[in-house]
Amino acid sequence: MDFLFHYWWLLFPLGWFIAAGWGSFMRYKRHQSKIDLIKSYTAAGKEPPAELLASLDKPDDDHDGWHEEDSGNRDGSSSNAFLVILFAGLAGVFAYAGYAELLGGVGEELYFVAMILGVLSLAFLVGGLFKGGRGRRD
Repeated sequence: MDFLFHYWWLLFPLGWFIAAGWGSFMRYKRHQSKIDLIKSYTAAGKEPPAELLASLDKPDDDHDGWHEEDSGNRDGSSSNAFLVILFAGLAGVFAYAGYAELLGGVGEELYFVAMILGVLSLAFLVGGLFKGGRGRRD
């Protein structure tokens, strides 16, 4: 039980890996359903629509879940701004909890989690600033 008390923060990366695996599985299922639809067209002797065939070449239906192109600017910068603010806020909460010793004696672990969240916030900030014209559809 002591292990869980000191390493509870490992649940965050574990949850991240589970969510990434689920997203990958759902992309696979979407791609498989498109292939099944094309097979049904060919079995019926019909030509599949060109849009359906072209959608197989597009990576993940033109979005990856983190940079939603339809939710703001054309370059996806509004969702990057949300992630910067989210991770910076979480880093601040964990840093304050470590400073105030809200969980009693696990301040160092809370500071470590705050540093990781702060680095993620900076990574999304830099990614948003230097994204440039990548992904634009002018």
